[in-house]
Amino acid sequence: MRSLYRLAFATVATAALVATGTASASATTVTGDTVSPHIIGGSSGSSPYIVQLVFGQSDGTYGCTGEAIAPQWILTAQHCIDGTQWMDVYFSNSVTSPGTPIAADQVGGSSYGDVALVHLSSSKSLSSYAPLASSYSARSGDSGTIWGYGLTAGGAQPTHLNKATVNVVGSSTDAYGGSAIHVKGSNGASNHGDSGGPLFVGGVIVGVCSTGDVADPGSDIHAGSNYANLTASRSWIRSVTGV
Repeated sequence: MRSLYRLAFATVATAALVATGTASASATTVTGDTVSPHIIGGSSGSSPYIVQLVFGQSDGTYGCTGEAIAPQWILTAQHCIDGTQWMDVYFSNSVTSPGTPIAADQVGGSSYGDVALVHLSSSKSLSSYAPLASSYSARSGDSGTIWGYGLTAGGAQPTHLNKATVNVVGSSTDAYGGSAIHVKGSNGASNHGDSGGPLFVGGVIVGVCSTGDVADPGSDIHAGSNYANLTASRSWIRSVTGV
């Protein structure tokens, strides 16, 4: 059994994975070596730094989305690491042929909301890494882009990383009681497995996917979700990773 160490600096909340009865953006169960897949609607996209996370807990194997912010650091949602016993990180955007993973050796959660860091056991050099905002205040009318490997319409299993355009509605709360950005889908929406995936506004990441407004968004491309705002955790991320 592969084991993960908790980062000494972290204060990891005790809440379990976001319940599927109350949130659409929770982790997705993984069968065999198949990584959890895509956003509802939207379109296929490619990114060197938006990664697939596959991890084991006492009751099964699950999948989330993450962002490589440095050669050995991944940003994701805290509910994707809580109770996790091992984690593999895939850098391929293909779900069906994800390639060889890099194992995580440490994980830690922010004290300020549903935000987490994953440390890789070996470095991964990329052409670019995920750009993080210094701060962001949710403004109604802002347009953003979400990315993820979550389920598609009707819970279907897609094959590739996907993205969608969303509209910021205002502020809300994430799964851990932290500040969140409430968004509604424009041409696509988040679903199970998109947890930890990024919300870009103005070309930088301002939040990570935490919860959905409904348990099962079905095929609703306009479904709402809540992205944990990185602002309160930004100093913590910088102190740990240097980013």
